[in-house]
This record gives sequence, structure tokens and C-alpha cells, in this order.
Amino acid sequence: MDDRSLVLLDQAVINEVAAHGVVLPPWTAYPDIERFSIGWRMGNGEWHLMVWWHWWERDRPDEASRIAYFRAWPPPVEWLDWAAIGIWPDLDDDDTSDPDAAVRRLAGHGIGCHLAWRTWLEEAERDDETP
Repeated sequence: MDDRSLVLLDQAVINEVAAHGVVLPPWTAYPDIERFSIGWRMGNGEWHLMVWWHWWERDRPDEASRIAYFRAWPPPVEWLDWAAIGIWPDLDDDDTSDPDAAVRRLAGHGIGCHLAWRTWLEEAERDDETP
């Protein structure tokens, strides 16, 4: 990433932390953008995720602080796998990725419910198959 982008990200983090004490999770910052919307790949949603990850990787370096964040800002069911990978990025290995295990691990820390996530996922998959 170029120096100008880093300066902009740093300033955006400063602004968010000054306003909220943290960089808000995506579902709180932009509740009208659905989890798998293109809105996270362009415009304000994309920028927010860039700011969030920049802050997250710099200011939340350990598992305990990451778990505490998601306890304070509980993810909606459709964001549970994303939150789990935020805490444990090694769970997102393309060769061994297991979203079920990630969400179970998250639920084991009192964040979300694996059964609710499975139910949501199965309903979403059925909706995708409907012509």
C-alpha cells in the first residue's frame, strides 16, 4: 500500500476512534448493507472495511482483545463466520477452511450461536437454489 493510502487510513482510524472509541463493526456502521452485498466491495462500505482491517490488525493484536471486541459488538448471525476469522485468521486457509469449526469456536467464547448460523446458512443456500 502506498504512503498516501496509509496516511488516509490512519486519519480515518483516528476519526472513528474519536467518535466511537473503536472502529465500528461493519454491521453497525452500515446496517443497510447486507453481508454479501457489492456495497462491501465499493464505495463507503469498501472504505469502511479497509479502515476497520487497518485498525484491527494494528490495535487488536491478541486473541483476548479481539474476543472482547465481538462480545461488546455482537455480530448478527450472518456475520459470525467473518467475526471468527477476524479473531483467528488461520481458520481462513483456503486448503483447510472450515466455517462450521470457526463459528463453533466463536460460540464457545459466548459469541453467537452455531445452530442459528447453520440454520441461516441452510436457508440462504435454499434461497439461492430457488429459480
